[in-house]
Amino acid sequence: MRNIKTFIFLSLVVLFSCKSTSETRVSKIENSNLISESGIIYALPRTNLKFTIEASRTDIIPGPYHEYAEKYMGIEDVPEDETSIWQITDISIHSYNDIDPEHYYILEPSGKMNIDFNKLVQNGNVLPINKSVESNFSSEFYGINNTENEIVFTDLSVTKYVGEEKFTYFKRVQRDSLFAKVPVTQTKSVYKSFEDKAEEAANFIFMIREKRFELLTGMADFYPEGKSLEVAINELNRLENDYLALFIGKRFTSNYSAGFEFVPTETELNQPYILFRFSEDRGVLPPNDLRGRPIIVELDKKEQTKNLSYLMSDQINREGTVYKDKLYYRIPDVAQVKVFDGNTILATRKVNIEQYGIVVLFPSMFLMEDEKFIKFYTK
Repeated sequence: MRNIKTFIFLSLVVLFSCKSTSETRVSKIENSNLISESGIIYALPRTNLKFTIEASRTDIIPGPYHEYAEKYMGIEDVPEDETSIWQITDISIHSYNDIDPEHYYILEPSGKMNIDFNKLVQNGNVLPINKSVESNFSSEFYGINNTENEIVFTDLSVTKYVGEEKFTYFKRVQRDSLFAKVPVTQTKSVYKSFEDKAEEAANFIFMIREKRFELLTGMADFYPEGKSLEVAINELNRLENDYLALFIGKRFTSNYSAGFEFVPTETELNQPYILFRFSEDRGVLPPNDLRGRPIIVELDKKEQTKNLSYLMSDQINREGTVYKDKLYYRIPDVAQVKVFDGNTILATRKVNIEQYGIVVLFPSMFLMEDEKFIKFYTK
């Protein structure tokens, strides 16, 4: 803070001898009764905060043979129900400036205007009233992917689902004058039970592991080498994972984005602001959706500009120099922006926030000439 004061004071001392031959009058627009035809209306910038939330959704699909996982594979606690688990993976904080509707000013030249208004606009000191700011930022969650009605398990076994069963019955046959019972054997197609198919799948997994072991130890009848061995092992691993998923289930992970933004005010310095809500079951939700817990934003203003109002006043001008062509200018303050999930910090960043600073009448010469341009380093 001491460096800021010293730098500004020295800059003012250097220009004590500079005087304008004409004066341009600047006043707040609501205080002007009559606006001249040559008047220019401008506004001070206002900072908007925008947050990009990256989230992932993991869909867990139980395997069709999950109830036999412990019996045939020795695996416990496999998923039994279809569920989705959400997780916040990243939150980024950005800012942009637009027009502050509470700070419009009218600039009325008297004689020759010594203020380069275009340069002030280019430097971002002021904003013309016709400047449009489009953030192209949607304050909603989007990109929801629906996995319902998808067939995720198609290969349930390497054998036929329909088996053959032989049964014998006795048929009465007339021989001469007598009837005799003759055994007759028939083959009938039957559907295998779900447990039988689970046992077949488990046996196939163990067979894969046995064949892989033989390849790796050189015990196989045919031993591939080099790339062929690598391809064979990878294919056996893929087959094992596919069939193992019949017992332990599958997981699908999708990535999503959400955007939220708001304009900081003094209110957010005294109480947290609910940015959005979050639920492990439903993901990112609007701030008014009570099905999720609140994710809040806290702002801590660093008060680095609180003494600049006195520093920039004419009371310190001990040399008696009167500066003309003054402009209303806002010196932004710094705020620490933090995003909390309960007591856990999800994101934090220091941001220059225009509306947290002070508005001063600043000599225009300090804002335009490159060799005299004052920059406020508030970090």
